[in-house]
Amino acid sequence: MHATKTIEERAAAFRALHTGPEIFLLPNAWDVTSALVLEQAGFDAIATTSAGVGYSFGYPIGQEMPRSDMLALLTRITERVSCPLSADMEAGYGDTPEEVAETVRRTWQTGTVGINLEDRTYDRATPLIEKQQAVERIRATREAAPLMVINARTDGYFTGSSGEDVFADTVERANLFMEAGADCLFIPGTKDPEIIRRLVTEIDGPLNIMGGAGYPDVATLAALGVKRVTVGASMARAAYAQLVQFAAEFKSAGTYGFADDGESNATMNAILGG
Repeated sequence: MHATKTIEERAAAFRALHTGPEIFLLPNAWDVTSALVLEQAGFDAIATTSAGVGYSFGYPIGQEMPRSDMLALLTRITERVSCPLSADMEAGYGDTPEEVAETVRRTWQTGTVGINLEDRTYDRATPLIEKQQAVERIRATREAAPLMVINARTDGYFTGSSGEDVFADTVERANLFMEAGADCLFIPGTKDPEIIRRLVTEIDGPLNIMGGAGYPDVATLAALGVKRVTVGASMARAAYAQLVQFAAEFKSAGTYGFADDGESNATMNAILGG
């Protein structure tokens, strides 16, 4: 699929999307077919959602899914799509900068040109990775893959920041991540347009905001100065919500209304290149 573009060219194209005049819409796939559907819908690039991939493989969020399985999926996706791919690798599958760097190197080797790394621990007692350690992990990521587009995520608005002022701590972490080599800063969990506006003003780099239920729409985010919008596992959850309804109809009513609007085999084969 990448006969005409090298990984270096795809990385450069992906990086440029963060600084263009238009807000960058980056949808999140959870398997090969969803990635193909999103590419054929006309998006310039695709990201994965670790939560959505976990749903597909039967794992909860929080790095429960084996790294080898995640890397294998990334390889399958990059073999099938032509556009740049960015991978959600949660907290990098490691505690130390060296362990994270190894994950980053392996991610780059799959043909993936972007990576999402968070500073969340999933430990209620200490919900965020210690600040300096989090910075060193980003620095190690940059050294491990100089051309990788790094989306550094800080989760203060999802988890709280150990009693600190969430806004101030988020801004400090984001700017430290930029200094360490990040290309974009991802602040999920805040839906307040005024807070988002302040984040844009005080963070020295492109801001990625998560879209979804209750979040400002794309036009509003663009007006606030946001440069990139992702949707996390929202599309995957919406697809599974439909499946829950379809299963209930078949089990309870014994009817097949869910089949009325389904894609044909011919359409699916066309999506898959058959």
